[in-house]
Order: sequence, then C-alpha cells, then structure tokens
Amino acid sequence: METALEALLNRLLEAERAGHALLDTLSRTTTESGLKSLFTSFTEVEVSDVSILEGLIRLHGGTPSTATGDFVQKVLQISDLQGQIDLLSRGQAWVARTVEQALDLQPPPDIAAFLKEMANRHRHNVEWARAEAIRTLEQ
Repeated sequence: METALEALLNRLLEAERAGHALLDTLSRTTTESGLKSLFTSFTEVEVSDVSILEGLIRLHGGTPSTATGDFVQKVLQISDLQGQIDLLSRGQAWVARTVEQALDLQPPPDIAAFLKEMANRHRHNVEWARAEAIRTLEQ
C-alpha cells in the first residue's frame, strides 16, 4: 500500500473511532428521543466504518492504526448541545474532505468504492446537522 494512502486511511480510521466514541456519549446523554435515535444510528455506521477501514488497510498490506482521534474531547468541552452539533458537523465535513484527498491518490477500486460511500454518508450528516441547527433555533 502506498505510504500516503495508508497515512490518510489511518487518519480516517482514528477519526471514525473518535466519532463512534463521541456519538455513543451523545446518544447516552441527550434526553431528546429524536436526537438519541439519530446519534445511535450514526454510531452504528461509525463502528462499521472502523471495521471496514481496518480490513481494507490490512488487505492491501498496510497496518491499521490503533489510536483514536482527539475529537471527542474537543466536542465535549462545549457546554451546549447546539455547539456540540455544530462542531460535529464540521468534523463530518473534515472527514468528507479527507476522503476526497484519499480518492485523489487513486486507491484500488475496493478502497475507492468504500471511500465514496463514506464521503456521501458524512456529507449527509453535515446536512442533518444544519437542519438540526435550524430546528433548534426555531424553538
């Protein structure tokens, strides 16, 4: 596996682990049932992404990172849920941009297919967060 691609995939892997931990925490701490349900479903996707990324890195001769990104602490330092959702949205956008950087490296077809799906899911999450921000402001 090309070193630059492996490095980007590992950054994404670490970010997905952080996303899983963050969304798991948010789903347990929020009292709003709609948010709890969304956070839980997003958590399941993050867990799947971690597993698939680890497998793809290994399949192509790389070594998956065992680290977790520091995004959890950054978001949880924010005291209000709306601020947390805003930063979560920016994190989702970062993942989509990083996926695009990895795609620019012309990865093997199986990795490229997974990354395209991953980018689309994260873009969807950004739009969800924007809609949630609007809904919250209207209350």
